[in-house]
Amino acid sequence: MIDTWWRRRFSHLSLDQLEAFVLAAETGSISAAARRLGKAQSAVSTAVTNLELGAGVKLFDRSKKYPVLTREGEVLLKDAQNVLRRVNGFLDRAYAFASTEDAHIRIAVDEIIPQPFLSRVLERFAEKFPQTELELLYGVLTDIQTLVEEGRADVGLLVPYDFPDKAMSARRLAYMNFFPVAAKDHPLAALKRIRPQDLEPHRQLCITSRGGEREPDSFVFGSRTWMVESSYVIRDLVCRGVGYAFLPLHLVEEELSSGRLVRLPLWQEMAPYQAPIYLIWSQSRSLGHAGMWLMQEFFQIKKAVGY
Repeated sequence: MIDTWWRRRFSHLSLDQLEAFVLAAETGSISAAARRLGKAQSAVSTAVTNLELGAGVKLFDRSKKYPVLTREGEVLLKDAQNVLRRVNGFLDRAYAFASTEDAHIRIAVDEIIPQPFLSRVLERFAEKFPQTELELLYGVLTDIQTLVEEGRADVGLLVPYDFPDKAMSARRLAYMNFFPVAAKDHPLAALKRIRPQDLEPHRQLCITSRGGEREPDSFVFGSRTWMVESSYVIRDLVCRGVGYAFLPLHLVEEELSSGRLVRLPLWQEMAPYQAPIYLIWSQSRSLGHAGMWLMQEFFQIKKAVGY
């Protein structure tokens, strides 16, 4: 807030005066500034003079043919430019909001979602909606649903092991296949065909949410399990030979190509586990142009996971 003394001292200063000052400095003359503003030269000259009188500082040296900024004027020019830039930003944002563009969008994303897909969407979003603020929250499994339910996120990209709560709107976008992987020197990597009894003696790394949700029991085969909240940590531990895990191919594609990890061959009756990808949103939250645009972009995630 502006101090009361300063408010009384400079209450007569205006944005028109600042604009006249900035344009006169940038164009090099009062007449050029007047042409840019579409005003009489005398009006622009008066605005600059009144700004100098009100601020109590000389902005231009008028002893030559064309006015030249004083040392004080050079410093204050940057401040004036910043003020006008902020005012224009304020007006642009206010206009956008008046046109039903969202002021702030909060997105909750399951960390397993392919990052290149999300980054491409957000890059286009930044260009299309420059005035809308964005908050990106990460979690796993039911963490995403909790963020949307509690109003901490407007929309969520969720990879659950069960159907989302009926209290919110949901749309299934695609399926993501999970395959068992292990380090190249892990004992399981030497087997030509993996059966359930082959997995049982080895440590399995499983994903878990902060709320306690975990992989379905039908996909937990190890007698010793580690529960980890991050799929990326699981991937790194698997690379170090700590255990094996079921992970989506896009998360381990580089490691498989380099040979650090191997995809374990499943027994014939065992199909890859498929997890659905859902877009969820609160029924009580009305989204504007930016939010609806994001949802339409998220509907294209099927292309990102290859299904």
